[in-house]
Amino acid sequence: MHRREHLPVRRAAALRLAAALVAAWWGAVGCGDDAGSGGAGATSSSTQSTAAGQPTTSTTSATSTTSASSGSTTSSSASSTGTGGGPIGCLTDLSAGHHEVTCDGGIQYDVEIPDGCTQEACGLVMDLHGYTMTGDAEDENTGMRALGQANGYVIVQPTAPSDNLGFPSWDQATHAPLVHAFLTEIAAGLPIDSTRVHAMGFSQGGGMTFRLLCDHADFFASGAPIGALQGCPFAGQSTPSEEVDILHVHGHTDNIVSFGGVAVPQRDAALAAWPFGPPEIVEQDAEHTATRRTTASGTVYEFWEHDYATSAVVAFVGLGGHCVPGGEDFDGFPAGYSCEDQGTFVFGELAMAFFQAHPKR
Repeated sequence: MHRREHLPVRRAAALRLAAALVAAWWGAVGCGDDAGSGGAGATSSSTQSTAAGQPTTSTTSATSTTSASSGSTTSSSASSTGTGGGPIGCLTDLSAGHHEVTCDGGIQYDVEIPDGCTQEACGLVMDLHGYTMTGDAEDENTGMRALGQANGYVIVQPTAPSDNLGFPSWDQATHAPLVHAFLTEIAAGLPIDSTRVHAMGFSQGGGMTFRLLCDHADFFASGAPIGALQGCPFAGQSTPSEEVDILHVHGHTDNIVSFGGVAVPQRDAALAAWPFGPPEIVEQDAEHTATRRTTASGTVYEFWEHDYATSAVVAFVGLGGHCVPGGEDFDGFPAGYSCEDQGTFVFGELAMAFFQAHPKR
C-alpha cells in the first residue's frame, strides 16, 4: 500500500522531468525562425561542458573571437589558412593523432589529424553535433574521423556546453563565432589547403552549419547540413558574401525539425538568393530523391530528401525521420540518432564525396 501511495508522486515527477526536457528540446531545435538563438536551455559561453567524453587536456585560449552577426564576413579568415606555422591559441599539440581539448566558452573539441597532414596540405572539416549529443556521438553518426584519415582531411568535432538539463546545446549567436575562431587557428597552425575547408552538422549542428556559411562564406568551400534547423535567412544583409556549395539532407517524417516547416523554407531561401538553374535528379528510388541545382558560375545546391527513420524516442517524442542515414549510433543517451532503415545512403560518405568534388573555386 505504501508503494502505491507514492506511485502517483513518482509518476508526476517523471512527467515533470519529461515536460522540462521536451520544452528544452523544442526551444533548442524547434525555433529555427531565429537564426541567432539556440532557444531555451542555451548556456552562456563561459559554461563548462559536463558531457561524457571529457578531454584529456584542458586549456583556455586567450585568443580573441571574431564577430559573427548574420551576414558578416571577414577576409582575414581565408588569408590565414595554409601557413602551417605551428600551434596557435587553444590546441597546442598539432601532432598526428587524436586530440581532445576544452577552449573558449567551455567548448570541448575532438580533433583528428591524419599522419600526412602535419607536413602536406590537407583539407579541414568542422562536424557539429545536434542537441543532447557530443562530438563522439556525432562521429558515430558520420564516421568522419575514419573518412578524414582515409582521404586527407583534418576533422574537428566539438561538444557544446551543457544546458540546465545537462545536455550539450548549441546557441548560434554565442557559439558559431567561437568554433569558427578555433577552426581558423587549426587552419593557420597546420598546412591546410584553404580551398578545402568545409562545415557539416546534424540538427542544431546543421543550423550552426548554415550560420557559419552565412557569416563566413569566404572561409568555407561548402557545407553539408542534415536535419538542420534554420541558420541563414539568405536575405538582405544576412546573405553569404559569395556563393557556396551546399549539400542539404532532410527526412520527410522528421518529428523534431519539420521538413515542410523548416527544411523547405531554408532550401527555398537559399535557392532564391542565387541564380540557380532548374533541378536535375541526381538519384532516386522509393525512399529517397536527390536533386541538384547549379548557378552559371558552377555553384551547386544538392537537396537529398528521404523516408528513412528511427524508432528512438526522447521524452515521449518519437524522432521519426530526424536521424542520420548510414550511421552507427543506436544506443546513445537519451537516444541514438542513426536511421534504422537498411540500405540507406551513408551520409558521412556522401558528405566526404561532396567535399572532395567541391573545393573553393
